[in-house]
Amino acid sequence: MRILLTGLLVWSIWCISTADAAEVKELIEKLQSKDSDVRRAAAKELAELGSEASGAVPELTRALRDRDLFVRRFAAEALGKIGPNAKSSIPELTLALNDERKEVQLAAIDALGQMGSASTQALIAALRDPNKDPAVRRKAAVGLGNIGGEARGAVPVMSDILLGKIKMTKETRRKGNDDDIRVEVATALGRIAKPEDKVAINALKAVSEGKQRNRMLQKAAADSLRRLTGSAPERKKK
Repeated sequence: MRILLTGLLVWSIWCISTADAAEVKELIEKLQSKDSDVRRAAAKELAELGSEASGAVPELTRALRDRDLFVRRFAAEALGKIGPNAKSSIPELTLALNDERKEVQLAAIDALGQMGSASTQALIAALRDPNKDPAVRRKAAVGLGNIGGEARGAVPVMSDILLGKIKMTKETRRKGNDDDIRVEVATALGRIAKPEDKVAINALKAVSEGKQRNRMLQKAAADSLRRLTGSAPERKKK
């Protein structure tokens, strides 16, 4: 009886896998359609399939250059949902950060944040670029934080941003402010840095112990410092 049940289970899994493969193949074909609505729907459905859409990575990567905004956006979202198995798309996703539409940029940075350590350098480059949209840079910091210790190479850049050594340009300042980025950077440092990373510790101390008008930034730095050192920052007497 046990052998029979095992056989039925294996057969069921095989049937499901075959059905998924057929569905992905059909969606890949639709992704080549001349009708933008069909391409949009295909990219969106592939995103909903998540990791099961791994077989569509090459086509989704090409779709990042589609003339239709929504196809590009949904393609980026799909690649992010596939995750590390879509890491071959990292170069194209990095280029998509320069897309003329912010929706595509945000979808691309979200996707890079789900690729694992392979996307560390792309995320660092986006974070340190003062010409990038502030929302993109914030998401880059979040993505690095999600990668954790494997993104330790980002510590020097993040420390500089936290200390205000890398600031927005006049143009990007119209879209946000440096403190919003610094809050995400402070939080991410607590997940990435190690106690021996003195540059990070010193940056977190300077922000958490110094005079700050932004209480959220001060708290984020203090929380990360506590996480790394096990002790609370010292408050300077007024």
